[in-house]
Amino acid sequence: MQPFNSAWRPNAYMVYMGMRATSAFAFSLVITYELVYHTIAVGLNPLQLVTVGVVLECMTFFFEIPTGVVADLYSRRLSVLIGLALMGVGFLVEGLVATFAAVLAAQVLWGIGFTFYSGAESAWISDEIGEARAGQAFLRAAQIGQISTLAGVGVAALLVNGGANRPLVAGALIYIALTIILLWVMGESGFQPAQRDEWSIRRAMLLPLQESIQLVRVRPVLFIILLIGVVIGLCLGGFDRLNAAHFTQDFALPALGPLEPVAWFSMMSGAIGVLSLGGAELVRRRLDLTRHIVIVRLLTGLYSGMLVCMLVFALAHWFWAALICFCVSQALRNTGRPILIIWINQHAEPRNRATLISLYWQSNALGQIVGSPIIGWIGAAFSLRAALTAGALVYGLVLPLLRRAGQASTSHVQ
Repeated sequence: MQPFNSAWRPNAYMVYMGMRATSAFAFSLVITYELVYHTIAVGLNPLQLVTVGVVLECMTFFFEIPTGVVADLYSRRLSVLIGLALMGVGFLVEGLVATFAAVLAAQVLWGIGFTFYSGAESAWISDEIGEARAGQAFLRAAQIGQISTLAGVGVAALLVNGGANRPLVAGALIYIALTIILLWVMGESGFQPAQRDEWSIRRAMLLPLQESIQLVRVRPVLFIILLIGVVIGLCLGGFDRLNAAHFTQDFALPALGPLEPVAWFSMMSGAIGVLSLGGAELVRRRLDLTRHIVIVRLLTGLYSGMLVCMLVFALAHWFWAALICFCVSQALRNTGRPILIIWINQHAEPRNRATLISLYWQSNALGQIVGSPIIGWIGAAFSLRAALTAGALVYGLVLPLLRRAGQASTSHVQ
């Protein structure tokens, strides 16, 4: 279904901002209390919780490339719509059916949906408004997304009083509604898919991937970026699953009056959102992200700060030190995410941009699939502090890779 071609239809920039704002709000509703829902309402044990995460990352790993090829070959818009719809349905199943099997099925649905959406939305706006404007659009969208995330955290805190599943169901319905709205307002004029009769099915699916791999071979910076994705996944997959347990098991959470201890996680999400918003605005105003060396130096600073904060978080015995370092590390992470996508876009060709972004997320998923069980085993065999420290030390490998990527990026520009 094509959108109305009418005067009231917003331009691509406004559609992109609205899409990012709404999806960030919906995702915040879902993710803020998802682990609480899994633990309390569904009653998952630690092994089941890890299994849920591995299933999700397996979906990302196996479907990032095929869905990225769909976006490059057929339609960025179609890929975005399919992705949002699957995410909505997946979260709805997860929120309405409180069983382990339903949670696993939901990970399959929304994990595949995410692979359709990720990369395609960035490639779509780059095609519609041009690469130069897209860089600023990514940063502005990150800011708007942080505002929406803050709003979602607040609304989730209200909804959860009526049941741990209510934020998930509300977020799912918003995703489905967003899909329906985008059917009418989202156009696609900057991308022209190939004619179907020009391709065999096999060649149609493989050519964009083959071209992307060839581009990675001739542009070493892209290969190094993929390695960075693996390293980040090795570390952060376990970190994301263990940080809540670290807070609840290794610290005595201070009292918050009539509020439950879980309210600390809403407060942390809010603080991370505010810090991320400020970081994105500072980068947008002060730095020229069309220069490769600026991006490399910025990412080096952000990732160095993350490394220090993660180590302090893992080793600290004072609650407030752990709290501050955790929030700062996540804000630095959020600030760096769109910068990395801008960097990939600068080295990609327009026709395989979505596939390359998908390759990055696939490398990240591979790292998480391999690293999460190892870090989880360290946590079970030794301690959560040991597991988080090991993950942080692995994360330190990003810094020499960035240094090498900076050299390769400069050589490519020259």
